[in-house]
Amino acid sequence: MRVPEYTDGALELYEITQDESKDYPEVILKPKNMSPIWYREISVFDRLKYEFNQGGKEITMKIRVPKYKGISSNNVCVIDGIKHKVFNATHVTSKEGFPETELTLVSPEEEMRIQ
Repeated sequence: MRVPEYTDGALELYEITQDESKDYPEVILKPKNMSPIWYREISVFDRLKYEFNQGGKEITMKIRVPKYKGISSNNVCVIDGIKHKVFNATHVTSKEGFPETELTLVSPEEEMRIQ
């Protein structure tokens, strides 16, 4: 049995909030105050890319991290200074039997400022 390796990079996790103290609500990213989460990148198949493009979304990455139920579509991952919105978080078990969370990341549709 092999333990999964998460060596492709590390991400910072943020929660999407709104600052409604202004005349118009501004989207702000609030840090989850966690240490970086290491991940491994997985393949994105052409069919999936095509289906997302038909819906007007661009998949930027698919990654797996150790199982963490605190990630949802209300989060943004910052990887190498680039923001990726979590489109979907699925909890899976690897073929070796380890619990993981698989994230489908897309380009954010709006500008988001880090708090």
